[in-house]
Amino acid sequence: MFLGSAFSELFPAIVLLIVFAIVGGVVILVMRKKLKSDTPTSTTFTLGELRKLRDEGKINEREYERARQSILDQMM
Repeated sequence: MFLGSAFSELFPAIVLLIVFAIVGGVVILVMRKKLKSDTPTSTTFTLGELRKLRDEGKINEREYERARQSILDQMM
């Protein structure tokens, strides 16, 4: 008798804990997927892109050389 009444009192709490575990797991999976899919925006340029900006007149020769040297320094 005592075991049956204890189980009937604990059953709702056990079900609630299982539901929280499932919902929490789903939330974690969704958040991980969202964080992995977000691609960070990159402000780095390749040498080809810099050359194109210089040729189009969007940056001057001094800016091009400074950015080019910065890229080369990062590679070493």
